[in-house]
Amino acid sequence: MSAAPTRHDALAGWLLLVAILLSVVQGIGSGLPAELPGTAFWLAGMLLAGRVRGIQRTQTLAMLVVGVAGLVYAWLAGGPVQLDKALSTNQALLAMLAGVTFLRLISLPEASAAEPDPRGRLALWRTLLGVHLFGSVINLSAVMILGDRLSRRHPLTPLQACVLSRGFALASHWSPFFAAMGIALSNAPGSQLLTLSSVGLPIAAFALLVAGWQLSRWPDAAAFVGYPMHFGALWVPGLLATLVLTAHLVLPQVRILSLISSLALLLTLAVLLARHPGGALARFTEHVRSGLPRMSGELVLFLAAGVLAAGIASAVQGSGWTLDLLEFGATEASVALLMMVAVSALGVHPVISIATAHGVLAPLAPDPNLMGITYLMTWASGVSSSPFSGMHLAMQGRFGIDGRGFLRWNGPYTLLMLAVDVVVLHLFQAWQG
Repeated sequence: MSAAPTRHDALAGWLLLVAILLSVVQGIGSGLPAELPGTAFWLAGMLLAGRVRGIQRTQTLAMLVVGVAGLVYAWLAGGPVQLDKALSTNQALLAMLAGVTFLRLISLPEASAAEPDPRGRLALWRTLLGVHLFGSVINLSAVMILGDRLSRRHPLTPLQACVLSRGFALASHWSPFFAAMGIALSNAPGSQLLTLSSVGLPIAAFALLVAGWQLSRWPDAAAFVGYPMHFGALWVPGLLATLVLTAHLVLPQVRILSLISSLALLLTLAVLLARHPGGALARFTEHVRSGLPRMSGELVLFLAAGVLAAGIASAVQGSGWTLDLLEFGATEASVALLMMVAVSALGVHPVISIATAHGVLAPLAPDPNLMGITYLMTWASGVSSSPFSGMHLAMQGRFGIDGRGFLRWNGPYTLLMLAVDVVVLHLFQAWQG
């Protein structure tokens, strides 16, 4: 039984709910300043900052220091100081991430403790696909839930860890409910969700086939212990995706992140009321008080990333410096991709490299869809290879898996997918004409 939330946590939870609602109101074109939900997120972040530990705290502080330094430099140089951007850059993304957490109340896959564990290569494929599909909507929760089941009798094996890692990370390529998509849409203004997802889906499908084929050839694949997936539970993620895409077509003027935030809340409430008429409100309220504060790590990371992006953009404009490039096409995007994944493997979170790239590349006005696809590729390869990604740190803390092993286990696979990514970037540019 989990401990009752502290007063600070409960207050932060309610602030986060208010921030979600304000962000949705702002996203529908009401004229509400983006700084208002941004302020609510910052207040919640300050209340929850003490929960952040280890490498994530170090990365957050580093982003804040660099971002503030950039803002100060721009002020001293007489250039534009983007304080409003520092306050509100990622508010729509954070609203989406917070809103999606409510789906855990209605869409988590359930498996009876008495149900036998499936074994063998078919179980490996089903677990790989299952963590990909569930993770695409409920994010890192899927990895933790499946991992808890797989490790209930024996410690998680490297093969099981890689199945969870690769299957989950690949959803970065296309899922509108993933932090990666929010980051891509925010840092590539003008990029289109349908375009990014239509390019990312085939990449993810191909990568799943490659991952499954490679992992099924591991020596212990025949004895693989998997998760008893119940794919009937996928109706909730499928319904939400359908609602979001339909609403986007009907209301193209509303920001896609706002649609996701609002529909996640409404669908959760509707399903809870249908399943538990007498206890729906209590379950919803409990998630606000104790569930939302658990996103403290994501919250402070993306708040700091907003400061970093604003600081770098302000410093670049204040200095008058620009990259000596006549154009920014697929070749340049490929180089940027390889550099960002390389620094991710060294421990730099993809959100840091993406925010930095946006601050430097924005003056060049690159094709927003090309950049959005590049950012999604960076996220997918960066989190699956880096020992310090949030996913691998969470798995290390929860299951005792040494995060450094992922660089070795997933390294060759990541290099192969990067080669595929480079080809896709050039094909996309050729298709765009």
